[in-house]
Amino acid sequence: MNILLERISLLKDKEFNYSFKVKDDSFLWQEDEEVKNFHVLSTTALIGEIHKCCFYTLKDVLDDEHVSVVSHSSIDHLSPTPYSFKVFIKLKITEVVANKVFFKGEAFDELNKIAEFEVTRNIVSKKMLRKYINQQLKGLNVFENTKDL
Repeated sequence: MNILLERISLLKDKEFNYSFKVKDDSFLWQEDEEVKNFHVLSTTALIGEIHKCCFYTLKDVLDDEHVSVVSHSSIDHLSPTPYSFKVFIKLKITEVVANKVFFKGEAFDELNKIAEFEVTRNIVSKKMLRKYINQQLKGLNVFENTKDL
């Protein structure tokens, strides 16, 4: 695991850029019928895309035995983005502490800055994660001893 964290630390302060298009109804704000007609990007879809970008930033650095999972995220959604607009996500790894990787970034559409965000992803063993999920399915308290993750 230490080798993985060293490789991730090499990515610290580098900027990563991603983009996506608000291209179908799954991206749209849909809490009620009136807002559905606005045809704008939902905060839920935006944070989902941000989480994917953070995941893909780490994916190629991780070995087959580890995965990164979101343990914290916060977003300030500043401006609506209409259907068919392109969204650009800019992020950086700001810190690597133990198995935690801290991201900070911004999102823009074709006209405006639309969000600022922070995400923390934990690097965990797939084997231990699978073990804890199986224990949870059996009704055991899986978070009594999380140091194994």
